[in-house]
Amino acid sequence: MRRVKLGNRISLLAIAIVFVFSSIFPSFVSSPSVAYAKSTTTLTYFVRLDPKVATSYNSYSQIAAYQLLQKKLGVKLVFKHPPVGGETDQFNLMVASRQLTDIIEWNWIDNYPGGPVKAMLDKIIIRLNDYIPKYAPNLNKYLQQHPDIKKLIVTDDGDIYGFPALRGTNPKIACVYYGPQIRADWLKKLGLKEPETVDDWYKVLKAFVTKDPNGNGKKDERGFSILRNASNPRYAFDYSSFLVGAWGIKTDFFQVNGRVKFGPLEPQFKEFVATLQKWWKEGLIDPDILTMNQKVIKANVQNDIIGSWIGLLSGDMGFFLNLKKDVIATKFPVLKKGDYPLLGQAESLFSRTSAAITTACKDIPTAMKVLDWGYSKEGFAAFNYGVEGKSYVVKNGKVYYTDEILKNPKGLSAAEALAKYARASISGPFAQADEYYYQIQMMYPQQKEAVEKWGQVKNDRVLPPLSFTDDESKRLANIMNTVNTYYDEMFLKLMTGKSTNVDAFVKTLKRMNIDQAIKIYQAAYERYKKRK
Repeated sequence: MRRVKLGNRISLLAIAIVFVFSSIFPSFVSSPSVAYAKSTTTLTYFVRLDPKVATSYNSYSQIAAYQLLQKKLGVKLVFKHPPVGGETDQFNLMVASRQLTDIIEWNWIDNYPGGPVKAMLDKIIIRLNDYIPKYAPNLNKYLQQHPDIKKLIVTDDGDIYGFPALRGTNPKIACVYYGPQIRADWLKKLGLKEPETVDDWYKVLKAFVTKDPNGNGKKDERGFSILRNASNPRYAFDYSSFLVGAWGIKTDFFQVNGRVKFGPLEPQFKEFVATLQKWWKEGLIDPDILTMNQKVIKANVQNDIIGSWIGLLSGDMGFFLNLKKDVIATKFPVLKKGDYPLLGQAESLFSRTSAAITTACKDIPTAMKVLDWGYSKEGFAAFNYGVEGKSYVVKNGKVYYTDEILKNPKGLSAAEALAKYARASISGPFAQADEYYYQIQMMYPQQKEAVEKWGQVKNDRVLPPLSFTDDESKRLANIMNTVNTYYDEMFLKLMTGKSTNVDAFVKTLKRMNIDQAIKIYQAAYERYKKRK
């Protein structure tokens, strides 16, 4: 492969960045000091500090699983956690300055310009293929047993660049966790059935905003809202495929019979927009989705103002069920009763995040062993369950989380309580266990039913994680930076009826070379299909 340099590293700008980085780097939240033997190897590890961990600790090194790992392998891990909200800036600064930690856990596919291939060409991270058979026997065995997962995590050239964060091996429960939720008590009070079609949804939302289902005598109800996973409504509709999926399209890139498409260019997009405009004009959509202020929206759900929304299985549905709200999930809407949804929310088993070893690492074999531990029997148990007798017990050969996790006496959620002991609730370089999903993600029967309903989609039109060449990445960035800025602005105008000319919108996208972007995606998809 052709080597590509980041640029002239002796320029004044680079020198300035190194100086700034050296002054900021100590602002990382680092591991607390722990007594280790003098012979202990020390490795530095860059990873975001998940909020669920932050409720109890300021470093991953305090998590029981990592305490065990360090003791077993005789390694000291010094975690470098960037400030919350500043993860990307800190990462970019670290890369530009070349002040790399030994290990970096990151979404190399989406959040490194040019993807993992470029990161290797730039000599930021190393290719692992030659090291895995000798130093990572557990990951090696796992990938041999799961060729479908190996296809997801390698580059088009077959290079392995990191230890993947995996959502288990069962896509039916691990990859479905976000979708439409509705107040069952409101439906019952108004004598309505659970909506199935787009027309059903319109009738239900209309009744929600006109018939006072919260019973306060005020016209304050909002029919539909969006709780998570977007700074802009179009990303939320694309992520979950709610509503737009009824027409068999996404708001972004997808494929049909091997041909890559872009939602707005499809004729069905007009019908989707027309439906959104109707809902908005008649006050069926929560106006707060324009700002996507999650705290405000969530508070309005708590205060019985909002009747339906798209949100998370645990963090949203579980939260409201804890508050004794009568919430259920619905299937993803279709156009005709009895149809099977073509699209819904469903992630890849590979979360797109990997723990990679950098070129700064002086002890690659030890770093490999540390990351491989998560795929061992012992590491799997520690990262998923924590400490036996404290966070879990084994009865009749089955694992059960304890009351400290499921009914935490300090008021922590189950995911927060587990984060003190394990990494299952925050993912990482290992495969999540089914028990985590069944016992924590699906504590209530309504949640188990939600996974069943949301899983009733084909989802064969969703693109897998793709790898782009350096040239493709540059061209794609030039096109999509312009397209997305325009698209974000126009989507809100189209939804709210401030613009009604979809044809003009499409013509502008074409002038911005969206067709070239589709060709780039098509080429990457063709290469993906040839991966082994």
